[in-house]
Amino acid sequence: MPAYGKRRALGQHFLRDGRIVEHIVQTAHQLAQENHCRALLEIGPGKGAITESLLQLFGSESFVLSERDRDLSSYWKGRGLRVEEGDFLDLSKDRWLIGTPLAVVSNLPYSAGTAILTRLASHPGTIPFMVLMFQAEVAERLRAHPDTKAWGSLSIWIQNWWEVKKLCHVPPGAFSPPPEVQSEVVILKARSQPLIATADEKMWEFLLKTAFSQRRKMLRSCFRGVESLRIALDHSGVDGTKRAEALSWEEWSKLYSATCSQARP
Repeated sequence: MPAYGKRRALGQHFLRDGRIVEHIVQTAHQLAQENHCRALLEIGPGKGAITESLLQLFGSESFVLSERDRDLSSYWKGRGLRVEEGDFLDLSKDRWLIGTPLAVVSNLPYSAGTAILTRLASHPGTIPFMVLMFQAEVAERLRAHPDTKAWGSLSIWIQNWWEVKKLCHVPPGAFSPPPEVQSEVVILKARSQPLIATADEKMWEFLLKTAFSQRRKMLRSCFRGVESLRIALDHSGVDGTKRAEALSWEEWSKLYSATCSQARP
């Protein structure tokens, strides 16, 4: 196996705690059975702490790995597994979405975790669940509740389509080499329907980004330089003196509908 130093340059920390591995793998196996998953994706298998256990339960026939490190990719290919080499964010969908329903299990790299999640989360119709590890700070944002410090645009965007809950906390000592931050494993389960039907995804993302652009300010202040959103706020019936973090799902729905109406010719 390649030396740790080179792997660390890619932001990898290898999980070595057997109890945590077992918890992740058994949870994924149970959810895969409940959702009749036909394929499994693991991003960044590294040295295989999770991979080896997954193989024992799932087998290799419908198992695909995404690995950007050439040495590690060669190792897993030598084990007879299907490996899509390269940065996951650059892979075309047909290279990793090999069968549906698709289960996803991964210890995601800290540097790209949110970006990878965003790509995966865009497929709630074909991915019924994901068991993913993040830096604890990111995980807290994913499962945050309204009107809390961690609640933000990412929380709303994810939770609109996904139910998120904590599986377990992972301390630095569970890895080799140990990271300087705490980690957390979360379970994301796809909803059958979104909390808010966002037909215009770009408009929805723009609304969220603008609303949270200045967290300490009222919505009407955040929207002051964007006429379409300012008018939409007036028409939505939502209190413009509220901060974005204080809005309920019902208020977000009203604001999004008003924004879309304002954008129509």
